[in-house]
Amino acid sequence: MTDDEYLEFSIAHKRKYSIKHLWYQNKDDKVTIGLSDFLAKEIGEILRVILPHADDELDVDDEMLSIWTADEKISFRAPFSGLVSEVNGEVEITPELINDSAYEDGWLIIMDPHELDMEMFLEPEEYVQALAEI
Repeated sequence: MTDDEYLEFSIAHKRKYSIKHLWYQNKDDKVTIGLSDFLAKEIGEILRVILPHADDELDVDDEMLSIWTADEKISFRAPFSGLVSEVNGEVEITPELINDSAYEDGWLIIMDPHELDMEMFLEPEEYVQALAEI
């Protein structure tokens, strides 16, 4: 194996993950959502981010956000229903924040869920194991 067959990425703890490569951090009954560093590294430079508006109501499976690269558009659907309480407008202006700081400055939205069981998401170790099986 050559070095270019390896992908280096980080995993943040105190977060949960989805198999769709989003991270979720629950704090004060709100959930901050972002793109995992794994996906940010795998898809390369992010050129555009489309986020919902603050105060948008999302139902399960509604389109939540989308990410554009030079090669593709990736859409993400809401895994739970809730109210979008805040969006990170900085990533819409400077999408490379996601590539540079997926777990800090590159967060995407904050939602106030109607009902949420965080157990539906993977622990960091489970996410790494799922990635190893892909």
